[in-house]
Amino acid sequence: MLSNFVMPALFLSLLAFFIWYIWEKKHRVSHPVKGGIDTSVTLPHKQEFELYHNALSLCSKKARICLDELGIPYKSHHIHLIETGYYQTLSRHFLNINPAGVLPALVHKGHPVYESHDIIDYAAKQSGQPALLVPEDQEQLALMQYWSDKASVFGEDTRPGMAQYAGNCISVLTLPLFASGMTATPFRYALMGLLFHRLKIRAVMFSLFKIIGLSGMVKIPLIMKELKTARHYMHIHLDELEKHLESTGPWLIGEQFTLADVSWMPMFERFREADWLEYFLKGRPALAAYWQRLKSRDSYQSAIIDCGHPTIDIATGWLKLKKLNHPKIKALLEEPRSVAL
Repeated sequence: MLSNFVMPALFLSLLAFFIWYIWEKKHRVSHPVKGGIDTSVTLPHKQEFELYHNALSLCSKKARICLDELGIPYKSHHIHLIETGYYQTLSRHFLNINPAGVLPALVHKGHPVYESHDIIDYAAKQSGQPALLVPEDQEQLALMQYWSDKASVFGEDTRPGMAQYAGNCISVLTLPLFASGMTATPFRYALMGLLFHRLKIRAVMFSLFKIIGLSGMVKIPLIMKELKTARHYMHIHLDELEKHLESTGPWLIGEQFTLADVSWMPMFERFREADWLEYFLKGRPALAAYWQRLKSRDSYQSAIIDCGHPTIDIATGWLKLKKLNHPKIKALLEEPRSVAL
């Protein structure tokens, strides 16, 4: 008798889920976007500048630092990533702001500006005092652009650009932090990514991290190979930066703090969050001193410390504790520098 009710109920439940999914999928339009301002789109806004950002997002940190250094007031919209709670970036509301579903997004007079490296360039030009963060000398400008690009993340698949961009390396080097942090995230939130994330591989990865954690992550050869590659190229990038800072300073272009330093501040903060500071700064005194100078900026306090989130501290703490209690995991993550891949 019970089966007479169970089967129809199961069928109706599956049908309801299918209808809901089709409706949601239709209203969660997602596609890549071009960097820079999109004047064809006008969004509701209350202030001249509004920033959609996340506490953990590396690129969001860069945008906040830039706006604070320029003294540009903005309305803050904190948008959750799965790493800080749930996939708010996949919501209908945020996909109307940025159909790519990525952070940050700057809205200026209602028009969205996409991609962090474009956002900081745009903000500097719109600030009324671009010389504050952008040198006027063409040689210095080219040098600033070089180091700014070096710390940026290019491409949705960051792996091919690791040899050229330190920012692409840090995306991979953050995986241990993600694997640690996902242990506190309900699995149903991870499943939303499998349903609606445009880049399914990312949703699959975070769902996997939820199941296996850091201990399981270090046992996956493909992930550890990518981590080894990221470490290798990051060493090369940091060697170049160390040598450069030995001959200049206190900032990357000399006496002036520029967009290049804006771009590198969140990189060093990510080293701290993902427990790479000691590993990468060892034997690099110029970088260690540079990090101390970066932390002394008012923007480090206002754009990073004051914009923190408890989930970041929890994930960092769990990562450190795991490495402390399991020396094998620490050894796997922090292998001595390899000469060749």
